This record gives sequence, structure tokens and C-alpha cells, in this order.
Amino acid sequence: MGMHGVLERHPWAGRVSAEFDLDEDVFSLAAKRAEAYGWSSARLGEAAELEGARWAHNDAGGDWTQDGGVREAGWLQVSVTEGPRGQRLPVLPVATVLGDALRRVGRFRLTGLHTLAPLHLALDATPALIGAADWFALADPDGAAELTMTVSGRESGLTGRTGQVREYAERSADGRLTSVEALPAGQELTAPDLPGLALPLTGEVQTEGMRQLMAFRCRVREWSPDVAAWTTEILIDALRATGTTDPVLLTVSTG
Repeated sequence: MGMHGVLERHPWAGRVSAEFDLDEDVFSLAAKRAEAYGWSSARLGEAAELEGARWAHNDAGGDWTQDGGVREAGWLQVSVTEGPRGQRLPVLPVATVLGDALRRVGRFRLTGLHTLAPLHLALDATPALIGAADWFALADPDGAAELTMTVSGRESGLTGRTGQVREYAERSADGRLTSVEALPAGQELTAPDLPGLALPLTGEVQTEGMRQLMAFRCRVREWSPDVAAWTTEILIDALRATGTTDPVLLTVSTG
């Protein structure tokens, strides 16, 4: 997963890091936060055996360039093959860990999220997503935002399923995604008219050979890391429901 946006580092961050000899980056901050939530551990030996862990850390990083531009400020690669039974893919937990890490070092304005999702591990999340819909309805109407969502993959079987995916997505959102509109899909992973994403997206090796197969525009009641994760899960569940099992690259962005 990669989190895109504008990060403005706290003016005191460098001074405090020097004072306490800190060398914190996305990996160290994400690992600390994931362990605090009980979702994962980056420790070695017996300390790494965390019962109920949602994932194993692989790598993490981010672009903290201070130029006011949209950057992939944080990304986290994890393995979820050994996660606890009955749990959905940890989209919201990973997004939460990344968001916490970025907000610890500065003010962060989210513009986009990309996720490489192993759909063969996706469970039926429709009831849970419908149950979560009212949470996102409880939002200030003045914070409504327009989102663009894309689906990229290698599976030719996705061709022609846009209508089905849209129908399933609207059902899982229980009416909380509005004005859902299918857009022409491009041949590249992301189109140049998605200013909320910083290219290239992390995960080039895993996404080699993928092309954009679907694109949608919709409106949501608010824009936040939670909403980005929720809409990503809605896409995952819709694709699962149509029989897709191959990995896909999903993006959700504003702008």
C-alpha cells in the first residue's frame, strides 16, 4: 500500500531528532505503531511470535521531499498469507499505521491511496461493509469529495465486468457512494489526469504487465484515510464477488 499526499514536516522534528538521537523513518514508525495496535511485530526471535498478527512486515519507505507537491509519502509492503482465519485483508489497519506514522512527523494532506491486493485471500466482506456504511454517512456534508477509483490487472477476464463491479460496489456501500459513474479505462496503470497520485507507484515489480481495466468516479461524504481504505475494500469485495482471484492494483484519489 502507498499513501499519497502533501507532507509538511513539523519545524521542530529535526531539532528533536538530533536532541534524542532519533533516526525514525516510515519503516520504524510503522513497525512501532503496528506493534502498539497488536497487528504485527518486526522483532526477531520469540518476540516476533505475536498471536493474532494481521501481517508480517516486508519493507517500507516514503518520499518526504519538502516542496509542497504530491508525493508517495509512505508505503508499506506486507505479507498477509498467514493472517488469522476469518479476517478481511488488513486494508484499514495498514492505512491507519501509515497515516499515524506520517502525522507523527508532520501535517499530512491525503490525496490518494494505492493498494496491491491479493484477491485470492479476500473473504466475503459485503455484510461488514454494509454495516460500516452508516459510520461514513455520519459526516459533515460540507466535507463531501469526488473520488476517482481505478482497477489495474493482468486478468483478461475482467474485461466486460465493469457493470457488475459497479453494481456490487454500490450494494456494499449501501448508498453511501453516490453518483457512481464508469469512466473509460486507459492502457497504463494510472492516467496523467490523476493528480492525487505520485508516479511511479511503489510495487513496479509486482505490477509488471498490468494495465488499467476499469475506472470509476463517485462522491463520498468525506475524504480521509478511513474513507480511502473503505472504498478500496468496496472495490476488493466487488471484484471478489465477480470471481476475480488474481492480484489487482487499486487506486483511490481526489483531484
